[in-house]
Amino acid sequence: MWQNWHQPGSMMGYDGGGWFWGMAFHGLSAILFIAVLAVVLTLLFRWLGAGHQPQVTTPSGGGALDILKTRYARGEIDRDDYLQRKADLS
Repeated sequence: MWQNWHQPGSMMGYDGGGWFWGMAFHGLSAILFIAVLAVVLTLLFRWLGAGHQPQVTTPSGGGALDILKTRYARGEIDRDDYLQRKADLS
């Protein structure tokens, strides 16, 4: 059994048949794995990063007072600013 390891062409238990195709598949699968990993990481960074901005929509009717109420409800402006702007619009 141990003598087979030292025979020429045995390649540590492999007889050499199909060795090239096994190595080619290994290389192609590594490239495919890296490509899939790159795509997944790119999509993840886009989703978590600057590419994932909330959509700003105006309410139907779009009056200035409705927009002001929406901004106050979202916390974009404080109470004093809301009351001042509401007085300016009235």
